Amino acid sequence: MASPLRFLIPLATFVLGGVLATALPLHAQEGAAAAKPAPAATVWHLGSTELRMVPSGKASVRILARGDNAFIGLLTMAGGGQVPEHRDASEEYIHVMKGSGKLFIDDKAYDLKAGTTVFMPANAKVRYENGPEELMALQVFAGPESAAKYDGWKVRP
Repeated sequence: MASPLRFLIPLATFVLGGVLATALPLHAQEGAAAAKPAPAATVWHLGSTELRMVPSGKASVRILARGDNAFIGLLTMAGGGQVPEHRDASEEYIHVMKGSGKLFIDDKAYDLKAGTTVFMPANAKVRYENGPEELMALQVFAGPESAAKYDGWKVRP
């Protein structure tokens, strides 16, 4: 007759392994959540958002929302303004609401006008030449890093 320990030890090992496999991931998730609490829901009106101006005064960004994973801004630019060549660390989306101009992404030119939506991959080479009218566009960064460039712009009351 076989000893009961011969079956009990593998059974105990199986049960213990199942408990640990279930409990350890939950414990790791709780630790991560405790390290960084989720941001609180926020609702605000356009008039209460921060407005920043480029030093030349020819462009502004109204910071509509800035979180851990995204940035949304309302850009305006004077007619004839330009954005010099640059690269952003995160994906960028632009939706033109007013005005027109020429956008260059990795040296390919695109004509923009009201109603145009643009996707720019992270680290794409980008520059912009505004048309004669004021530009107004909604800008979204898929990550807040790229929006840090606006930190140097002057806060306008």
